[in-house]
Parts: sequence; C-alpha cells; structure tokens
Amino acid sequence: MKRSEVLRNLLVQDKLIKFNLDLLEGLLREIRSDIEESRILTEACLIQEEKQSLLKVLTDFEKEFISLISQALDHLYDLYEVFNFDITFLSNLPEELEREIERLDTVNSINSCLEPIAKLLESVLNTAEWDEKVRVILTPLKVYKEVVEHALSFNQKLGRTLSYVF
Repeated sequence: MKRSEVLRNLLVQDKLIKFNLDLLEGLLREIRSDIEESRILTEACLIQEEKQSLLKVLTDFEKEFISLISQALDHLYDLYEVFNFDITFLSNLPEELEREIERLDTVNSINSCLEPIAKLLESVLNTAEWDEKVRVILTPLKVYKEVVEHALSFNQKLGRTLSYVF
C-alpha cells in the first residue's frame, strides 16, 4: 500500500473515532435532562398506574443507558489511545502500520459499542407501542435511537469504503 493510502486511512479512522466519541459524549450530556423532562411529562400526562410503570422504566433505562455509554466511551478512548500510540510508534514502517490498522478494526470495534445502545433504545421504545401519550413522552429517546442507528450505518459505509483500499 502506498504511503498516501495509509495516511488517508489513518486520517479517516482518526476522524471516525473522534466523531463517535463526540456523539457518545453528547448523548451522555443530554440524557439526564431529557429523562427529567420525560418524568415531568409523565407526572403531568398519565394516570397513576401508567405513571408508576413509566417512571420505573425511565429510572431503569437511565441507569443502564448511562452505564452502556460510559463503557462505550472507555472502550473508544482506549482504542483512540492505542491508535495514536501505534501511529507514532509505527510511522516509519508503513507496511506494519497497515497491518495494525487492519488489526484494530476500528469500524467494527466502534459499532460493537453502539449496538447494545441501539438495542436498549429499541427495547425501551417498544414498551411505548401501546400508548400514544407514552410514545410522545419518549420522543427524545426515539431521536437518540435514530442518531445511533445513523452512526452505525455511517460507520459501516465508511468501513466498506476503507476496505476497498486494503
């Protein structure tokens, strides 16, 4: 592989990791306020039985979502650290750098972190299928789901583009 192709792949993967980190950090920043807003809407719009049920779902979801996001962030920061170390260490050996890029498998590594988040969002949104009010209250989570699914798709598409070079 030419040095320019290796460099292009490095730059693309660097941006890919950064964009996904930014996405996850953004979700983590927003989730608490969106859950609080959902709780307020739940209290205002639902009858007592529905309130208790949805408030429990929201509490459980928030804990698990924050945990999954935190785990994904830890994994991606570790990936980014290894990625940058390898680039620095192997910068004079393009053939070794090429193999290391393939070994890191950035796209699949990132998507393996995003998939459980998408599944959790899908799961909580499925609980809302039975009631229009609940679906409306959970609108922010629907937006999160769409954003995460878009990121998964984008990562896959970019991964296919990169694989043509290898």
